[in-house]
Amino acid sequence: MVDHLPVRPVFPPKRLGSRGSTMLELAMMLSVAVPLLLGVAGVGLQLGRTLSATQATRDVAHMYALGADFSLPGAKNIASTLSRDFTLTSGGDAVIILSRIVKVYQADCDASSLRTCPNLNQTVFAQRIVIGNTSLFNSYFGTPPASYIDTSGNIKATDYLQQSSLIANGFNAVLALQDNQSARLVEGYFSMPELNLIGGTNGGGGYYARMLF
Repeated sequence: MVDHLPVRPVFPPKRLGSRGSTMLELAMMLSVAVPLLLGVAGVGLQLGRTLSATQATRDVAHMYALGADFSLPGAKNIASTLSRDFTLTSGGDAVIILSRIVKVYQADCDASSLRTCPNLNQTVFAQRIVIGNTSLFNSYFGTPPASYIDTSGNIKATDYLQQSSLIANGFNAVLALQDNQSARLVEGYFSMPELNLIGGTNGGGGYYARMLF
C-alpha cells in the first residue's frame, strides 16, 4: 500500500501591481463620494436656514400688515426673536426692510391743495422702516432719502406726492395698485456666505425673501 503525501495547493503568483490598482480605485471612488456627501449635507443645512429666513420674513410681514408699529423697540425685539437663527442688529447678518406703498391718485393731490402733482398715478413710498444691518442690502424698489422719513418711518403726503426720489421703481411690475390702494412690502436679506459654495441663486452669499400684503 502506497501512502500519498498531502498535496499543497498551488496559488498563482500575486501580481505586484494588484494592490496598487485597488488603492487607486478606492482613491478615485472617495474623490467623488466624499464631496458628494458633503454637498448633500451642506444643501440640507442651507435648506433649513433659508426656510427659517423665509418664515421670519413672513411673520414680520403678517404683523406689519395687521398694524404692528416696527418703529417701536418692543416690536423690533419681536422681529429679532422671530429671526432667532440670525442676528438682526446694526452689525448683524440680516436686515428686514418694511415699506408702505401707495398709488397716488387725483383725490390725494386735491386733498393736499397742490397746484401740480408730479407723482400722480405713480406708486410711492409712504413709510420706510429698516431693522438690522442696513449695509447688507438695499431694497430692489429704491431707498427713500432719510430727510423725508420721520422717527416713526412715515413720509408726509406733500413729499411723496411731489418728490421723484420717493417713487417705488418697478413696483407696478410686481403688483399693480389701483386708485386709493396701498400695499405693505417686507423684504428680508440674510447673509449666508456658504451659499456661494453650493451654487446659491442669490448672489453675494445671501438669501432674499419678499412678502406682500
